[in-house]
Amino acid sequence: MDPRLRTLLVGLAASALAGWVGVALAQEQHFLATVSAGLSVWAVLSWTRGPLAEAWLLGFLVFGYVIGSRGFAQFMPVPGLPLFCGELGLAAVTALALLRGAMRRALPWQPDWINGLLLLWLVVGAGRVGWDVRIFGFVALRDFAMVYYALYCFATQAIARHEPSRRMFGLVLHVTFGLLPVTGVLAVAFPDFFLRNFLVNGVPLIYYKGDLLATFLFAGFIYLVPKASFNWVRDWWRLLLALASLAQGVSLLSRAGMLGLGVGLGCLALGRRWLPTRILATAGAAGLLAVVIVSLAQRTDFTQTKAYGLYEHLVSIVDFEGRGGYRNEESVDSGDNNRFRLVWWKTLTEETLTQSPVFGLGFGYDLAKGFLLAYNPLMADDFTARSPHSIVFSTLGRMGLLGLAILAAFLVAIAAEVWAVAHRTRQDPAAEEALTLHAMGAVVLVSACFGVVLEGPMGAIPYWILLGLAHHAATRRPTAPLPAAGPGV
Repeated sequence: MDPRLRTLLVGLAASALAGWVGVALAQEQHFLATVSAGLSVWAVLSWTRGPLAEAWLLGFLVFGYVIGSRGFAQFMPVPGLPLFCGELGLAAVTALALLRGAMRRALPWQPDWINGLLLLWLVVGAGRVGWDVRIFGFVALRDFAMVYYALYCFATQAIARHEPSRRMFGLVLHVTFGLLPVTGVLAVAFPDFFLRNFLVNGVPLIYYKGDLLATFLFAGFIYLVPKASFNWVRDWWRLLLALASLAQGVSLLSRAGMLGLGVGLGCLALGRRWLPTRILATAGAAGLLAVVIVSLAQRTDFTQTKAYGLYEHLVSIVDFEGRGGYRNEESVDSGDNNRFRLVWWKTLTEETLTQSPVFGLGFGYDLAKGFLLAYNPLMADDFTARSPHSIVFSTLGRMGLLGLAILAAFLVAIAAEVWAVAHRTRQDPAAEEALTLHAMGAVVLVSACFGVVLEGPMGAIPYWILLGLAHHAATRRPTAPLPAAGPGV
């Protein structure tokens, strides 16, 4: 086609679309304008030789869900369309990953144990929800999110094959986890501003869930700590932000987050990367000394200090039945929280093994029903939680022993990969990237075993993207480059 004729036709189509969008906006119909804007941005990004358009989308989702948390999770980009950013983004990146894989005549991800088990988990979950949706309707699809969010892991691996996109992910992680301690402090200091003024369509864009905030602050600490070759001139800002993340995370007294931090540091220790542990020990000793001095100078009760509250929170981790006595105001409920989880996990296990041990109770089933009868029937009218505060028991309740066995095998495969990467890091510093990403994922995954993390988009989407990056970095091999992106791809 003659270039001038092609330009004329594109101009005429764009003019017609602009008029159509203008009429829709005048009638306060924003769907067409939103789609047109998205396609225009995608076309521009696709013509460049930089990161892929879908990589920018994944980076935006990581930033949004880590920085915005529950606020961003409630935001619907298209008014009137009951779809959130996570679902729209998943549809877009999955479709594009499959399309690019088809163009290359290759799977978007490489076949291995981690991907195979994850795919099996998705297939079994899809079969289960296909049956449940006829009984529970839309509620079943909502509960199924804890399974289908794992598709982000596959899409991320496909995108990470593209070198400019992979470099862009590094920049996104630096910006996201560098900004998190700042927004976290501001959200605590000025809650009214974020809940009443920093809104879009009546929804606060930043609204934190304490334990999830602590989890990502600890993951950020691991990411921001300078590498072994520390240079004060070059890396001072990383150390400062890492210490800020650590201090704020500890102040939130999240036991699941602190346990996850311990496991994450253990992953790094396997690769003989001791600097984060040394920084934690030094900062902890300095903080304890400061608290003791202030307590003595002000003649306050040491049992009511933050340091003693931290101590009781750590002790309560092994108080499985919640029988210990706690004196600090911030840890006095630790025993009750332990009993809350223990009773729920016991009743759910008994209910699942009695009614449907192999395939579980299904998506949409009220997993709290038996728990409330055993724990406190008076809570039934006000109780809204649908997850038993553990991805392990959520999987058991929803997908039975079959789903739990797949999840257990998946966790073993991840542990084996971490062990291999740690061993490689001892000889090859280049493998440290994969080990760091896996350590960050370990913080989130351990926290998910004791809280509501992977059942919702605020924790699940960043985790699965992190895992996709970690697994790609751990298994990266030279591959043929992706085809040049054009406006139609």
